[in-house]
Amino acid sequence: MCRPGVILMAALAAVAMGLGGCVGMSRNPYAPEARTGAVPRGFVLDQAEPLRFFNDDLDRVAFFEAELAQGLEVGPDGRFDVLALSGGGANGAFAAGVVNGWTEAGTRPDFEVVTGVSTGALAAPFVFLGPDWDDALAEAYIGGAADGLLRPRGFGVFFGSGVFRDAPLRRLVERYVDEAMLAAIAAEHRKGRTLLVVTTDLDALRGVSWDMGIIAAHGGPEAIKLFREVLVASASVPGVFPPVMIPSGNGAVEFEEMHVDGGVTTPFLGLPEAMWSLEDPSGHLRGARLHVIVNGKLSPVFNVTLDTPQDVLERSVDALLRGALISALAGNRAFAQRNGIQFRYAAIPDDLDADSLSFRTESMRRVYEAGRQGALRGDIWR
Repeated sequence: MCRPGVILMAALAAVAMGLGGCVGMSRNPYAPEARTGAVPRGFVLDQAEPLRFFNDDLDRVAFFEAELAQGLEVGPDGRFDVLALSGGGANGAFAAGVVNGWTEAGTRPDFEVVTGVSTGALAAPFVFLGPDWDDALAEAYIGGAADGLLRPRGFGVFFGSGVFRDAPLRRLVERYVDEAMLAAIAAEHRKGRTLLVVTTDLDALRGVSWDMGIIAAHGGPEAIKLFREVLVASASVPGVFPPVMIPSGNGAVEFEEMHVDGGVTTPFLGLPEAMWSLEDPSGHLRGARLHVIVNGKLSPVFNVTLDTPQDVLERSVDALLRGALISALAGNRAFAQRNGIQFRYAAIPDDLDADSLSFRTESMRRVYEAGRQGALRGDIWR
């Protein structure tokens, strides 16, 4: 996410200025029961290969255990590797640098699972497709395409909930996510590899993991539309960008789901929270590796807080989200240790000047190079 307290405060500032009672987008109500068996428009429900699941769904535990009992498919390097990319706005350039430096160092694994949240979701498809897509990944972050991503809506802020226009974000996604990318992702999905992207379902107040390989393999205009919508939703910070409405239904009732930034519920997706307490009696996970790239700093940043509603709330949100990130790291680390998985993470060095709201190319290039050089040296990992 983009420096969480600051960006969330953008919307809260609007409320403080009296915009809280302005006209919003009307919605047709629907009952919670309508979500049972619901799928996005143009898709069909497949219990054996669901295209999404709630991250706290305990039913997924049994599904995961059944899959695990069958063993793990590994790639050419003979290891099972998971890479989780966090949110961080413009600081997503850090993950791009780490991944590309990893390739240059000759030590990059062939990931069986890649997951992304927020800006990490935007990078995840490139990373999933491997080193041949490194140039496109770098261009997306430091080639100037992200410059001017934050464009105020002007008087449009009086209607809806986003302070900034979503058109630049959508253009960025559409520039890279095309039929060729989806065909390549579908091919990797058929090999048994997994690409997951997280959004937050505001109606359900739950994090959702979308299997982007299943969406890509569906093919057709419905696939490319939903693939793009999920990426935009995962990066749509609430109050900053408008939420993404995804038409859905269960065969009897049709409605629109409201999705926003996955980082609201999930700092990064290594293993869904519902599975943190799992044990692997089969031992199939032993020797697997979980890598996490945090597009931000973990150490608390000291700042004398003014006694104003904005500053107090901003710092409180920063503390809340930092706590969620540390909790997620601890939960995944504990799972890894209990099941014989190698766990490590990389985060932006504390002494680096990194602003998650600065989409200027020179600023993002500095963050990119910090990640790249750290991966080349091998000392970026903790």
